[in-house]
Amino acid sequence: MDVDAITAPLLSEALRAWRAAEPPPPGLLALDILRGPAAASPTERAIRLHDLIESLVVAELARLRAAEAIAPSAADSRVGVLAAIGRDFGRHNAELEEWSAVYHRFLAPVAPSVEDLARAAALDARNFRRRVDNGVRRLVGRLQRLEMAEHDRLRHARRSRHLPPPEYTHLFGLAAAQREVADRLRRDDGPDFLSIEGLGGMGKTALARAVAFALAETSDYDGIAWVSARQTWLNDRGAIETAPDAATSLADIVARLATQLGFAELAGLSAADKLDRLAGFLKSTRQLIVIDNLESVSDVALLLPALLPLARPARFLLTSRQTLSHYPAVVRFPVRPLSPEDSRALVASELRRRGRPGALPAAQMAALYEVVGGTPLALKLVAAQMAHWPLPALLENLRRARHAPERLYTFIYQRAWLALGDPARQLLLSLLPLAPDGEDVAWLRAMSFLSPDAFDEALGQLRDYSLLETAGPDDAPRYRLHRLTTTFLQTEVLAAWGDIAEEGAA
Repeated sequence: MDVDAITAPLLSEALRAWRAAEPPPPGLLALDILRGPAAASPTERAIRLHDLIESLVVAELARLRAAEAIAPSAADSRVGVLAAIGRDFGRHNAELEEWSAVYHRFLAPVAPSVEDLARAAALDARNFRRRVDNGVRRLVGRLQRLEMAEHDRLRHARRSRHLPPPEYTHLFGLAAAQREVADRLRRDDGPDFLSIEGLGGMGKTALARAVAFALAETSDYDGIAWVSARQTWLNDRGAIETAPDAATSLADIVARLATQLGFAELAGLSAADKLDRLAGFLKSTRQLIVIDNLESVSDVALLLPALLPLARPARFLLTSRQTLSHYPAVVRFPVRPLSPEDSRALVASELRRRGRPGALPAAQMAALYEVVGGTPLALKLVAAQMAHWPLPALLENLRRARHAPERLYTFIYQRAWLALGDPARQLLLSLLPLAPDGEDVAWLRAMSFLSPDAFDEALGQLRDYSLLETAGPDDAPRYRLHRLTTTFLQTEVLAAWGDIAEEGAA
């Protein structure tokens, strides 16, 4: 219901109807705050409306009486009602008088005449009615604010109804990133396409979800769609599981997008026809469209050009392990590893969630961070497995890629490693001696022993798959390996080559 339709005359009519034991006018029954879990009949809505108004008036009256040190007393008889209103008006508190006038005129269990109420309040009938009218206007203001809050809640529910539930109770180390991404997507001059990028397990999906929920709380977007292409995920036991019903193609994504935007009737059309129909709709409404795990889409090279005509005012938030820097319309947002402090807080939170003591001793946490760095997925996996393994054994497993940690490396690195060309693999392995602070491109070129063209292509591939961390200014970047990348190369790649060499020697 439009809040402007909640008026003092309409509310007065409802109050008079209740006092006369008659049904209220139908206008107020359209209030959204009267909605229940199921469709309510007019009678049910009328009861809810009466209970709501009575509770509002009684609560305000009790608050003001307490402030004036008026002791509660029985008011279930004519004498009690008149005595109560006399006490209320004896404090010369205008707000108390107005709420008291409304209550005793329309809601008290006993209904003296207006003249009797006015005499008890030491007023003439005209001034008492003025107090009633003022009280009704105060009540209108309360109802309007409640209705506005309900409208905000419903809009948020509509905007967020397609978002997946959070897989976390608290995001560590991502508050600044969340604000920055949300601010970019709010600005009129912000990017049409923004890609959150990084290694698997770095928290890309968690960040995108947090941004989407934050924007759902605002009026920046009329709606938010979420399409997931995530095909696998790593559970707390370190096992790789298949995600159900993942979108795997352009056709899948467009079909799900059409359904979420309210165009289910387009199901029989081709992807191109659906896109044509959606383009017209998206030009007249401001929508945020999130596509998660974009790198899992088989025809991603076709997807982004197909989505370009849908932008403005719609915006697209993407997550991807593989960079989208080759597309000029896409602005990248690399996810950084957690700091040692945030990593320790995350591990402590995960341990408490499992009923174990919180923070690890500083030495143990330093050892853990040395092996896995600030990768949230790896930190959560270690915390989950500490119920079954002592930390030193877990760290040794991580270093040697035994048991569940092997699946961690598979989940994060296998697809990227298999997708690299031989020059990119050679370059990546040559970076194992990198200093913790990183080295510049000249050092990388010298250590790779690759031709200039092969080096440039190899470096581009490593950037594309987020296998290098970059620090320093854009015109003179320094490159370094993530700790988990170093461990993966030493355990999964070099160790495998060593096993092959031993078999050949035997």
